[in-house]
Amino acid sequence: MDPVEINLNEYILNERRGIYSTLGRKIKRVLAAMFRGVHVPTTVKGSKQDVQAFIDTLLKEKKYMVAYLNYGLDDPRTYGSRARLDAAVRSFERTSGITWPFK
Repeated sequence: MDPVEINLNEYILNERRGIYSTLGRKIKRVLAAMFRGVHVPTTVKGSKQDVQAFIDTLLKEKKYMVAYLNYGLDDPRTYGSRARLDAAVRSFERTSGITWPFK
């Protein structure tokens, strides 16, 4: 499997819509691999705070998807997972200045 490189500095400097769709595709690829249990070499570059916020948000995105698949959309556990994801997204956006590509 080809490695994935995500350079958060690149997205901070280039606020064009097309470059965000590239970020979305890369994140989608990493999430898909996480669900399949496949290892995809992934490199995330940026400031320490940006990278930590990115990883936290990515993990919460996966947890929300798992809760949705396991319990359905109307379960309190799914609502709680969504609330934690929303908080992580706000933190990532505030820290990095990058809009999270999934809403």
